[in-house]
Amino acid sequence: MEIWDLVDASRKPLNKLHTRGEELQPDEFHVVVEVYTINADGRLLLTRRDTTKPFPLLWESTGGSVHAGESSLEGAVRELAEETGIVVAASDLQYLGERSKGKSFLDSYLYVSDRTIDISELTLQPGEVCDAKWVQVEELKEMNRTGQVVPPVWARYQVYWEELKQFIQVSK
Repeated sequence: MEIWDLVDASRKPLNKLHTRGEELQPDEFHVVVEVYTINADGRLLLTRRDTTKPFPLLWESTGGSVHAGESSLEGAVRELAEETGIVVAASDLQYLGERSKGKSFLDSYLYVSDRTIDISELTLQPGEVCDAKWVQVEELKEMNRTGQVVPPVWARYQVYWEELKQFIQVSK
């Protein structure tokens, strides 16, 4: 059972807890995080959504809801570790920005590894992630063109492209 802290439309804490799956009231919101992970070789990590989740078997970046008592940054560190097995310090993440997304606020972070992480080193979270791979920009664009990327995730790649492109390898 996942419990969230609730915030209002201005992101001020409501000092109320919420159980995932229950309906939120019109004035209630929660915080969600995503982490764009870039390997030392300049490839971006994509994870494939489990068949039981919305957008089943489509590819995305790591992310999820912030749990009660966590900060956004703590939630990002936890989600990265839970979904991929990549353990980082909070200071390893760079905050990219916030977007409003339905009944949530979405905080985006960037993690750039200082070493090349082999895909075999990852530990994927059952029920959340069923596959993972490192991709270059051209492969990501082709995956999106053929409908393999979660559409809202692709839209956010576009928002943060300027920040990401300085770290992502582009084939010549």
